Amino acid sequence: MNKLQLKLLVGILLAVGLGVFSYKVFVLGFPLVPSEKTSVWNVEAHVAFDGEKKPVKVVLQTLNRVSGFAVTDEYFIGAGYGRQRVSQRITDRQLTNDAYDQNSVVIWSKRLADGKQDLIYSAVLRPESGGELPMWSPPQEIPQLRDPQFSEAETVAADALLSKIGKESADIESFVPLLMQALQHPEKDSNAAYLLRDAASSRGVVNMAVRLLHLSGIPAQSVHGITLGTSSDAGITHWLELYQNDSWHMFNVAKGVFSTPVNFVPWWRGDAPLAELKGGKNLQVSLSVVPDAIDAMKNVVDRISATHPTFFDYSLFSLPVQAQATYRVILLIPIGAILLVFLRNVIGFSTFGTFMPVLIALSFRETQLLWGVSLFSVVIILGLGVRLYLEHLKLLLVPRLACVLITVVLLMAGISVVCFKLGIPRGVSVSLFPMVILSMTIERISVMWDELGAVKAIQQAVGSMAVAVLAYLVMTDSYVEHLFFVFPELFLVLLALTVMMGRYTGYRLMDLVRFRTFIRE
Repeated sequence: MNKLQLKLLVGILLAVGLGVFSYKVFVLGFPLVPSEKTSVWNVEAHVAFDGEKKPVKVVLQTLNRVSGFAVTDEYFIGAGYGRQRVSQRITDRQLTNDAYDQNSVVIWSKRLADGKQDLIYSAVLRPESGGELPMWSPPQEIPQLRDPQFSEAETVAADALLSKIGKESADIESFVPLLMQALQHPEKDSNAAYLLRDAASSRGVVNMAVRLLHLSGIPAQSVHGITLGTSSDAGITHWLELYQNDSWHMFNVAKGVFSTPVNFVPWWRGDAPLAELKGGKNLQVSLSVVPDAIDAMKNVVDRISATHPTFFDYSLFSLPVQAQATYRVILLIPIGAILLVFLRNVIGFSTFGTFMPVLIALSFRETQLLWGVSLFSVVIILGLGVRLYLEHLKLLLVPRLACVLITVVLLMAGISVVCFKLGIPRGVSVSLFPMVILSMTIERISVMWDELGAVKAIQQAVGSMAVAVLAYLVMTDSYVEHLFFVFPELFLVLLALTVMMGRYTGYRLMDLVRFRTFIRE
C-alpha cells in the first residue's frame, strides 16, 4: 500500500508541476531564457481637425479586441476633452451609441472647440504567442445575412451586376475577384458606377462589395487594419471575410486575390469609418507603427497583468520588488537541497550536517567562490584550534558550543576588520557566513577527529566543501534562477524526485569504489 501511495503522490506532483509549467510556456508565452528579447508594436493614431466654435464630438475606432494580440498601455490624449470608451460598433450614418457588431470606439467631446485641434490615441500590441506574429484567425461567429438596404433602382442595378458576374464566373474563387474588379473600375460598368455614385473611396468600394455579397446569399464583412512594420504614415488595408462552404475565406482587396494575411492586424470590422467628426471640419487621421524590442519577461508580465489579472495577482510577480529579490535567493535553497540529497544518497558523499553545505554555498554568492572557500577554511581552522584547546578544560557540551560560537563571531569580526584595513573588500563578506552552522561544523569536526582520527575528519570536511562548491555553481546559474522564480511549480517536480530518492536503498556510487575488492572476487 505504501508503494502505491508513493507512486500516486509522485505521479500527481509530476503531473501538476509539468502541466502548469507547460501551460505557462506554450499558452501564456513565458520565456525559458532570462535574456530573451521579444518584439512589440507601438501604434498611434493622431486625429487633427479644425474647430468651429461650437460643441464637438469625435469618434475613433480603437484596438481593444485584436485576435492573437494583447492590447496594453492605451492612452487617450486630448486637452480639455471628455472621454468615453464604448465597447460597441458605431455606424457610419450617425454618432450614437447604437450597438452594431463587435468593435470598440472612444468618443471625445468638448463643449466649445475653436481652431486647430489634436487628439492622440496610442497603444502597445503584444503578441500572445511569446513574440511570434500570430496568423489571421477567423471570427468565432458566422455573420448572418443582412438586408443590404438598396433602393428600388439600386436593387435593379445590383441584380444586373450580379447576374453579369455570375455568368462570367464558375465559383466563389472567380466570382469575388470579378466583382471587385467591376467595383474598382466602375467606369467600365454603368451598374457599378450607379451603385458607387456616392462612395468612391476604397472603404466605400469594400462596403458596397459586402452589401452585394449579402444580396447574393454569401455572408461577408469588411475588415480594416494595418500591416505591422515601421511606418510613420501607416495606411489602412482593406480585406473581405467571406463564409462559404463551411469555411472562412480572406480576400485581399488591394491585390485582388484570396490569401492569408501576413503581419496584418485588424483594427475594426464593418462599414463604419476609422474616425467620425461632428462639430468640426477638415478631419485628418494619421497612423504610425513602430516596433520595439524589449525584455521578453517584462513583456509577458505586462501582458498577463492586463489579460489575466487574477493569475497575476496570485503570482510572485505581484510582490513588491524587494520581496521578489528576496525570494529569488530563497527559492535557490531547495535546489541546493535536492543536489545535496542526490550527492549523499546516490553518489555517497559524506558531509557535516544536512544543510550546512547549502547554506555555505548561499553565502558564497556574496563572497564569490574563491574568496568564500578561503575565508571559510580560515574560520574553520582557527575555530578548530580553539575547540581543541577547550577540550583540555573539560567543559560540558552546551557551554563548550557557546564558547565556540563566541569564538567564531570574534574570528569573523577580526577577519573583516583586518581585510578592510588591507583593502580587501571581499573579506568583509565573511560576516554573511551562518555562524551557528560554522560553530556546529567545528564541533563535529573536533568530535570526529577524536573518535575516528584526523584523516576521516579532514575527508568529511573536504566532502562538505566539495558539495558546497557544486551547490554554489548550480545556485548561481542565471538560467536556474530564472526557471525556478518564473516557474515555481517546478518545485513540485523537485519534490517528486526527492520523494523517489528518499526510498532509494541501493548501492551508492562511492560504495562501488569502497567494495571494489569484493566485486572482483
